Amino acid sequence: MRHRLITNRLRDEEGIAMAFVVLMSAVLLLLSVVLIQVVSDDSTQANTSIQRGTALQAAEAGIDNYLSKLVDDNQYYLHDVAAGESTRQSGATTVAGSCSPTPTPATWTGSTTWTYPNGQDQWCPVGNGYEFNLQITAPSAGSQVVDIVSTGRETGTTSNYRKLEIEVRPSSVADFLMLTNSNYNVGSAATTYGKIYAGENATGTVKYNINHQGTAYGNLYAEGTVTGNPTLAGGAQEYTGAAGTIRSVIKQPIDFSNFTTSLTDIKRAADLNGSTFDLSNPAYNIYKLTFNSNGTVAIQGCHYTSAPETTKPTSCTTISGSPFTVPANGAIYSPVSIMIADGTSTCGTPVITGNCVNGRVTVASNNDIIVGTNIDYVQTGDDVLGLIAANDVIVAQWAPYNLNWRAAVLAQNGARHSASSDDSHGLATFTGSTTSNGSPYMDMFDQRVYNYDPSLQYLEPPWFPTINYAYTVLLYRELSAP
Repeated sequence: MRHRLITNRLRDEEGIAMAFVVLMSAVLLLLSVVLIQVVSDDSTQANTSIQRGTALQAAEAGIDNYLSKLVDDNQYYLHDVAAGESTRQSGATTVAGSCSPTPTPATWTGSTTWTYPNGQDQWCPVGNGYEFNLQITAPSAGSQVVDIVSTGRETGTTSNYRKLEIEVRPSSVADFLMLTNSNYNVGSAATTYGKIYAGENATGTVKYNINHQGTAYGNLYAEGTVTGNPTLAGGAQEYTGAAGTIRSVIKQPIDFSNFTTSLTDIKRAADLNGSTFDLSNPAYNIYKLTFNSNGTVAIQGCHYTSAPETTKPTSCTTISGSPFTVPANGAIYSPVSIMIADGTSTCGTPVITGNCVNGRVTVASNNDIIVGTNIDYVQTGDDVLGLIAANDVIVAQWAPYNLNWRAAVLAQNGARHSASSDDSHGLATFTGSTTSNGSPYMDMFDQRVYNYDPSLQYLEPPWFPTINYAYTVLLYRELSAP
């Protein structure tokens, strides 16, 4: 009886096992479907990520390709339409470069401005199944900034584009704290906050060295060697001719003889200002300039009989119409020496009394420039002063005991130096950039502080010389894809 009851109970539960099997099969099937979908989604996302990443590399390749053209020809955009660049139109002129079967630029015969009426109609392959398109904007009047937009994508696709924009300008001598065609020494107690370059002689047979025993926050470039075991901070690195590394960043040695073009350009630009800034009267052998905070410059013609850097010229006559508004084209030129002196304006941080520059101007002399006063800007980032001398830029013996001056300085054939090495003065604080053909010194001062002016990275003095084969990136960003 007991055996019959157990058997009957088991017969009553025979369908539960089947239901359980069916349920588990359904669950496993659902899990399989979900897992397949997850794997498929992950695969799609991975492929999309790869496509986008490689498209970005293609866009970067387009930028690198165009920069290589600018390095060889800094006005390439006016001479050619690059392979991969969209079809340009300027008036009745329409020009397109070609990338098939090989990248071939086309000669540009239009104006300095153009449009791209066909959008992104030209693409150049980079060899991995991806391609890039370029669109270029030439510098506006008074600027050297070239705008490059590069778009990368998988060949022939219309999705997963990546678009990059950069703005570049030719590197300027004002990008350096010190650029010299001589050996350059920095003591153990000194800290430098900008790039330093030591070049070579005119024939390339003598390579100059940097002996830096202090702390460097900017890169050190020497056509010879870097000695002194400097402490490199803030990412600074050494690049030397001896180690064969300098050519990776500075394509060719910087040639001081090229800077004569800058003097010629400034003279031509100054001539456009007419008689207002004609500083060539044979009655004077030196001119005195005083910059005022209201945007004017007072000019006097002077005469000296002894070294003006040692004895201040006092036989001076105010030029008719002085003071003048700082010229709009930023060019002041004289065939004779110029001294920056006197002045009662106040500006800067810390506040100085002396010359306060309100405007963007370069003062050039076919002889010497003598600095005998404090100099600063009314507004940092908006005002800038360049001083270019065919020979020397000299801090006068009659300068203030403690001198605080700011400028981008170039001594083309001579050097930036003090009138003496007698330690007769206290502290000299210089903020800016120095380019000195000969070995620079400032030993008239017992203490010397040299600061690079970072505003020169985006606001160089007008007509200041650029460096061939080098570019500075001002902007780098990703744009929304089309």
